[in-house]
Amino acid sequence: MYRFLLTPRWLLLHVAAVAAVAGCLLLGWWQADVYQDSSGRHELRDREPVAVAELAAPGAELGDSADRQAVATGTYVAAQQQLVPGRVHDGTLGSFVVTPLQTDDGMVVPVLRGWVDDPDDAGTAVPSGEVTVTGYLLPPETPDHATVRTGQQVDEGRVAYIAPDQLAQRAGVSEATALHGYLLLREESPELAAAPVTLDVDAVAPIRDVSPWQNLSYWAQWWVFALAAVVFWVSIVRNGVRTRRKAETAAAEQSGDDDVSAPAPSHAPS
Repeated sequence: MYRFLLTPRWLLLHVAAVAAVAGCLLLGWWQADVYQDSSGRHELRDREPVAVAELAAPGAELGDSADRQAVATGTYVAAQQQLVPGRVHDGTLGSFVVTPLQTDDGMVVPVLRGWVDDPDDAGTAVPSGEVTVTGYLLPPETPDHATVRTGQQVDEGRVAYIAPDQLAQRAGVSEATALHGYLLLREESPELAAAPVTLDVDAVAPIRDVSPWQNLSYWAQWWVFALAAVVFWVSIVRNGVRTRRKAETAAAEQSGDDDVSAPAPSHAPS
Protein backbone atom coordinates (compact mmCIF):
# COMPACT_ATOMS: atom_id res chain seq x y z
CA MET A 1 0.00 0.00 0.00
CA TYR A 2 2.64 2.53 1.06
CA ARG A 3 5.45 1.48 -1.25
CA PHE A 4 4.49 4.23 -3.69
CA LEU A 5 5.81 6.74 -1.12
CA LEU A 6 9.34 5.53 -1.96
CA THR A 7 9.09 6.28 -5.67
CA PRO A 8 11.34 9.09 -7.02
CA ARG A 9 8.45 11.54 -7.37
CA TRP A 10 7.34 11.10 -3.76
CA LEU A 11 10.91 11.09 -2.43
CA LEU A 12 11.38 14.51 -4.05
CA LEU A 13 8.24 15.74 -2.28
CA HIS A 14 9.56 14.46 1.08
CA VAL A 15 12.87 16.27 0.56
CA ALA A 16 11.09 19.51 -0.38
CA ALA A 17 8.89 19.29 2.73
CA VAL A 18 11.86 18.69 5.04
CA ALA A 19 13.76 21.59 3.44
CA ALA A 20 10.77 23.92 3.85
CA VAL A 21 10.29 23.00 7.52
CA ALA A 22 14.00 23.33 8.29
CA GLY A 23 14.22 26.66 6.48
CA CYS A 24 11.26 28.13 8.36
CA LEU A 25 12.59 26.93 11.72
CA LEU A 26 16.02 28.44 11.02
CA LEU A 27 14.51 31.76 9.96
CA GLY A 28 12.43 31.79 13.14
CA TRP A 29 15.50 31.23 15.31
CA TRP A 30 17.33 33.89 13.31
CA GLN A 31 14.62 36.43 14.15
CA ALA A 32 14.92 35.52 17.82
CA ASP A 33 18.72 35.81 17.74
CA VAL A 34 18.56 39.24 16.05
CA TYR A 35 16.32 40.54 18.80
CA GLN A 36 18.45 39.06 21.56
CA ASP A 37 21.57 40.59 20.02
CA SER A 38 19.90 43.99 19.73
CA SER A 39 18.65 43.84 23.31
CA GLY A 40 22.07 42.78 24.55
CA ARG A 41 23.79 45.68 22.78
CA HIS A 42 21.30 48.17 24.26
CA GLU A 43 21.96 46.76 27.72
CA LEU A 44 25.72 47.14 27.22
CA ARG A 45 25.33 50.77 26.21
CA ASP A 46 23.27 51.48 29.30
CA ARG A 47 25.95 50.25 31.71
CA GLU A 48 27.96 52.70 33.77
CA PRO A 49 31.25 53.79 32.16
CA VAL A 50 34.52 52.27 33.37
CA ALA A 51 38.17 52.96 32.58
CA VAL A 52 39.05 52.07 29.00
CA ALA A 53 42.06 50.07 30.21
CA GLU A 54 39.66 47.70 32.03
CA LEU A 55 37.80 46.95 28.82
CA ALA A 56 40.43 46.85 26.11
CA ALA A 57 44.13 46.31 25.49
CA PRO A 58 46.24 47.97 22.78
CA GLY A 59 46.00 46.18 19.45
CA ALA A 60 43.47 43.62 20.70
CA GLU A 61 39.96 43.14 19.36
CA LEU A 62 37.26 44.78 21.46
CA GLY A 63 35.15 41.63 21.56
CA ASP A 64 32.47 41.85 24.27
CA SER A 65 33.70 45.32 25.24
CA ALA A 66 32.20 46.84 22.09
CA ASP A 67 29.25 49.15 22.85
CA ARG A 68 30.40 49.65 26.45
CA GLN A 69 30.80 53.14 27.88
CA ALA A 70 34.37 53.93 28.81
CA VAL A 71 36.42 56.75 30.33
CA ALA A 72 39.87 57.76 29.14
CA THR A 73 42.13 60.45 30.56
CA GLY A 74 45.10 61.81 28.68
CA THR A 75 46.33 64.40 26.19
CA TYR A 76 45.22 64.84 22.59
CA VAL A 77 47.93 64.48 19.94
CA ALA A 78 47.13 67.42 17.67
CA ALA A 79 49.57 66.39 14.95
CA GLN A 80 47.73 63.10 14.44
CA GLN A 81 44.20 64.51 14.15
CA GLN A 82 42.33 63.37 11.04
CA LEU A 83 39.08 64.34 9.32
CA VAL A 84 36.78 61.69 7.83
CA PRO A 85 35.08 63.39 4.86
CA GLY A 86 31.67 62.73 3.39
CA ARG A 87 29.73 62.13 6.61
CA VAL A 88 26.16 63.38 6.92
CA HIS A 89 24.64 64.86 10.08
CA ASP A 90 21.05 66.15 10.14
CA GLY A 91 20.98 66.11 6.35
CA THR A 92 24.15 68.18 5.98
CA LEU A 93 27.37 66.88 4.46
CA GLY A 94 30.49 67.37 6.55
CA SER A 95 33.32 65.49 8.25
CA PHE A 96 33.98 63.49 11.37
CA VAL A 97 36.81 64.74 13.59
CA VAL A 98 39.06 61.96 14.92
CA THR A 99 41.82 62.89 17.37
CA PRO A 100 44.12 60.31 19.04
CA LEU A 101 44.26 60.59 22.82
CA GLN A 102 47.49 59.53 24.53
CA THR A 103 46.40 58.10 27.86
CA ASP A 104 48.37 58.06 31.09
CA ASP A 105 49.14 54.36 30.71
CA GLY A 106 50.52 54.75 27.17
CA MET A 107 47.53 53.56 25.15
CA VAL A 108 46.50 55.63 22.14
CA VAL A 109 42.71 55.96 21.94
CA PRO A 110 41.28 57.35 18.69
CA VAL A 111 38.45 59.64 19.79
CA LEU A 112 35.64 60.55 17.42
CA ARG A 113 35.11 64.00 18.89
CA GLY A 114 32.16 64.87 16.66
CA TRP A 115 31.15 66.35 13.32
CA VAL A 116 31.86 69.64 11.53
CA ASP A 117 30.40 70.97 8.30
CA ASP A 118 33.53 72.98 7.47
CA PRO A 119 37.10 71.65 7.78
CA ASP A 120 38.16 75.13 8.90
CA ASP A 121 35.53 75.20 11.67
CA ALA A 122 36.87 76.40 15.03
CA GLY A 123 35.62 73.12 16.51
CA THR A 124 38.45 71.27 14.81
CA ALA A 125 40.98 73.00 17.07
CA VAL A 126 42.62 70.48 19.38
CA PRO A 127 42.46 71.36 23.10
CA SER A 128 45.73 71.37 24.99
CA GLY A 129 46.37 69.90 28.39
CA GLU A 130 44.85 66.89 30.09
CA VAL A 131 41.26 65.97 29.27
CA THR A 132 38.88 63.25 30.43
CA VAL A 133 36.70 61.76 27.73
CA THR A 134 33.62 59.60 28.31
CA GLY A 135 32.07 57.79 25.39
CA TYR A 136 31.19 54.54 23.68
CA LEU A 137 33.73 51.95 22.60
CA LEU A 138 33.03 51.02 18.99
CA PRO A 139 34.81 48.55 16.68
CA PRO A 140 36.78 49.81 13.67
CA GLU A 141 34.90 50.88 10.59
CA THR A 142 35.23 48.87 7.39
CA PRO A 143 35.81 50.07 3.82
CA ASP A 144 32.02 49.88 3.35
CA HIS A 145 31.73 52.95 5.59
CA ALA A 146 33.96 55.02 3.31
CA THR A 147 32.25 57.63 1.17
CA VAL A 148 35.19 58.01 -1.21
CA ARG A 149 35.48 55.88 -4.31
CA THR A 150 37.69 52.79 -4.27
CA GLY A 151 41.23 53.80 -5.12
CA GLN A 152 40.55 57.50 -4.64
CA GLN A 153 43.27 59.34 -2.75
CA VAL A 154 42.14 61.51 0.13
CA ASP A 155 43.85 64.75 1.01
CA GLU A 156 46.47 65.13 3.69
CA GLY A 157 44.97 65.10 7.18
CA ARG A 158 42.03 62.89 6.13
CA VAL A 159 41.18 59.23 6.31
CA ALA A 160 38.54 57.35 4.34
CA TYR A 161 37.19 55.52 7.40
CA ILE A 162 38.07 55.01 11.07
CA ALA A 163 40.27 51.94 11.34
CA PRO A 164 43.74 51.10 12.72
CA ASP A 165 45.28 50.61 9.27
CA GLN A 166 43.98 53.97 8.06
CA LEU A 167 45.21 55.84 11.15
CA ALA A 168 48.55 54.06 11.02
CA GLN A 169 49.01 54.95 7.36
CA ARG A 170 47.73 58.52 7.42
CA ALA A 171 48.39 59.71 10.99
CA GLY A 172 51.29 57.55 12.05
CA VAL A 173 49.37 55.95 14.90
CA SER A 174 51.02 52.65 15.83
CA GLU A 175 48.56 49.76 15.70
CA ALA A 176 50.52 48.01 18.47
CA THR A 177 49.86 50.79 21.00
CA ALA A 178 46.46 51.94 19.77
CA LEU A 179 42.95 50.87 20.69
CA HIS A 180 41.60 48.51 18.04
CA GLY A 181 38.53 50.66 17.43
CA TYR A 182 37.60 54.12 18.61
CA LEU A 183 35.85 55.99 21.38
CA LEU A 184 32.77 57.99 20.36
CA LEU A 185 32.79 61.07 22.57
CA ARG A 186 29.73 61.66 24.73
CA GLU A 187 31.18 64.01 27.34
CA GLU A 188 34.47 65.80 27.74
CA SER A 189 36.02 67.53 30.74
CA PRO A 190 36.93 70.33 30.71
CA GLU A 191 34.26 71.41 28.24
CA LEU A 192 35.35 73.52 25.28
CA ALA A 193 33.74 76.71 24.04
CA ALA A 194 34.21 75.60 20.43
CA ALA A 195 33.96 71.89 19.73
CA PRO A 196 32.62 69.57 17.02
CA VAL A 197 28.93 68.65 17.13
CA THR A 198 28.57 65.69 19.47
CA LEU A 199 27.18 62.64 17.67
CA ASP A 200 24.54 60.25 18.95
CA VAL A 201 25.77 56.68 19.21
CA ASP A 202 22.57 55.34 17.63
CA ALA A 203 23.27 57.47 14.55
CA VAL A 204 26.92 56.46 14.24
CA ALA A 205 26.46 52.78 15.06
CA PRO A 206 22.73 52.04 14.79
CA ILE A 207 21.30 48.92 16.39
CA ARG A 208 18.45 47.14 14.67
CA ASP A 209 15.73 48.02 17.14
CA VAL A 210 12.82 45.55 17.07
CA SER A 211 10.03 45.73 19.64
CA PRO A 212 9.32 42.52 21.57
CA TRP A 213 5.85 42.15 20.05
CA GLN A 214 7.11 42.71 16.52
CA ASN A 215 9.92 40.21 16.98
CA LEU A 216 7.52 37.71 18.57
CA SER A 217 5.23 38.00 15.56
CA TYR A 218 8.14 37.38 13.16
CA TRP A 219 9.30 34.40 15.18
CA ALA A 220 5.77 32.94 15.38
CA GLN A 221 5.17 33.64 11.70
CA TRP A 222 8.04 31.43 10.54
CA TRP A 223 7.07 28.65 12.93
CA VAL A 224 3.48 28.77 11.66
CA PHE A 225 4.88 28.44 8.13
CA ALA A 226 6.83 25.37 9.29
CA LEU A 227 3.65 23.85 10.76
CA ALA A 228 1.77 24.67 7.55
CA ALA A 229 4.44 22.83 5.53
CA VAL A 230 4.00 19.75 7.75
CA VAL A 231 0.20 19.91 7.40
CA PHE A 232 0.52 20.30 3.64
CA TRP A 233 2.84 17.27 3.43
CA VAL A 234 0.50 15.12 5.56
CA SER A 235 -2.46 16.18 3.42
CA ILE A 236 -0.68 15.25 0.20
CA VAL A 237 0.37 11.86 1.57
CA ARG A 238 -3.13 11.10 2.89
CA ASN A 239 -4.63 12.10 -0.44
CA GLY A 240 -2.19 9.82 -2.27
CA VAL A 241 -3.03 6.89 0.01
CA ARG A 242 -6.77 7.55 -0.35
CA THR A 243 -6.52 7.66 -4.14
CA ARG A 244 -4.67 4.36 -4.31
CA ARG A 245 -7.12 2.68 -1.92
CA LYS A 246 -10.00 3.75 -4.12
CA ALA A 247 -8.18 2.46 -7.17
CA GLU A 248 -7.48 -0.90 -5.50
CA THR A 249 -11.09 -1.19 -4.29
CA ALA A 250 -12.41 -0.39 -7.74
CA ALA A 251 -10.06 -2.95 -9.29
CA ALA A 252 -11.19 -5.62 -6.78
CA GLU A 253 -14.87 -4.92 -7.46
CA GLN A 254 -14.27 -5.02 -11.18
CA SER A 255 -12.48 -8.35 -10.79
CA GLY A 256 -15.44 -9.74 -8.77
CA ASP A 257 -17.97 -8.59 -11.37
CA ASP A 258 -15.97 -10.27 -14.10
CA ASP A 259 -15.98 -13.55 -12.14
CA VAL A 260 -19.80 -13.43 -11.63
CA SER A 261 -20.61 -12.63 -15.24
CA ALA A 262 -18.37 -15.34 -16.68
CA PRO A 263 -20.50 -18.34 -18.04
CA ALA A 264 -20.24 -21.67 -16.21
CA PRO A 265 -18.30 -24.30 -18.17
CA SER A 266 -20.53 -26.89 -19.99
CA HIS A 267 -20.08 -30.64 -19.46
CA ALA A 268 -20.59 -33.08 -22.29
CA PRO A 269 -22.88 -36.05 -21.53
CA SER A 270 -21.01 -39.23 -20.84
